[in-house]
Amino acid sequence: MKGFNSGASRGISFARKRRTRRMPLSQIVFFSRNQIRLAGGSMREMVKDILTACNRYDRVSGLTGALVFNDHFFLQAMEGERAAISEQLWKLAADNRHSGMVLMSSRPIEQRDFEGWMVGFAGHSDALDAIYMDYGATPKLDPSAMPVQSAIKLLRAFAHLDGGHFVQKSGAGPIVPKDPARRGA
Repeated sequence: MKGFNSGASRGISFARKRRTRRMPLSQIVFFSRNQIRLAGGSMREMVKDILTACNRYDRVSGLTGALVFNDHFFLQAMEGERAAISEQLWKLAADNRHSGMVLMSSRPIEQRDFEGWMVGFAGHSDALDAIYMDYGATPKLDPSAMPVQSAIKLLRAFAHLDGGHFVQKSGAGPIVPKDPARRGA
């Protein structure tokens, strides 16, 4: 084509920049009724088992989040690509360890609130009871009576607790309860 001077003819390379399309992130927050009744195991073992399963799935799916539970409820936030969240949510809906799943929020997010996974048992201690009162109406975990923003803030607060409150995070060491006599729900 006359008059067309491509960069290649001048020795300039126009290598295509490979664009990596980042899928938008989403976050869901939900709660459900705990159907687990421990028989022969400990709450510590249960927290460890749940975290191990979350970490295994996290590496494959890219999901991160937080799960806090007591004898009555599970409260969870999950973050990642919408398709991965949807796939995991279907699996969770079929899990007989809980019932009555209630979706509190589903929204796009710019950045994650949680790095990796955090799993915590919502027992009782002065520190935990203060968190419940900061974000809920009673000194216990009851997401059915919480606005979604309070639920997210409660999960973030749990993520900053140490392992002595039956909280484990991805890559965290073993948990040792500070006061085993007060760990009931």
